[in-house]
Amino acid sequence: MCEHAFVRWNNLTIEEDAGTRLPGYRDPAVVRRFDAPEALDVRFYEVHAKSVLNKVPKASRMPFRWTINPYRGCSHACLYCLSGETPILMADGSHKPIAKLRIGDEIYGTEGRGHCRRYVRTRVLAH
Repeated sequence: MCEHAFVRWNNLTIEEDAGTRLPGYRDPAVVRRFDAPEALDVRFYEVHAKSVLNKVPKASRMPFRWTINPYRGCSHACLYCLSGETPILMADGSHKPIAKLRIGDEIYGTEGRGHCRRYVRTRVLAH
């Protein structure tokens, strides 16, 4: 039987945080949502910033010295975020840090079946 568990980010729903301040930011932010396929389930916080310009290191092979970064955080809308040391269950039962996975490695992933998720063997497709 599959149960819906409480996880530490349950309090980060739109309803819960729409009237709050961003962590580490003292001024209030305006929360915006857009009805666009590429922005579904993404919250946008409008804040005042000193700059959105980032200097590209001189050692970089990029043909420009400055970039514009309008984001604080990530716009991928992942349900989770992992560090490189996060252990991943390999298909042979061993564990390997996610940073050491390579394309083609066999791991255990999950797939949705009804209201539950089940373990399935899968191949790493990208890194």
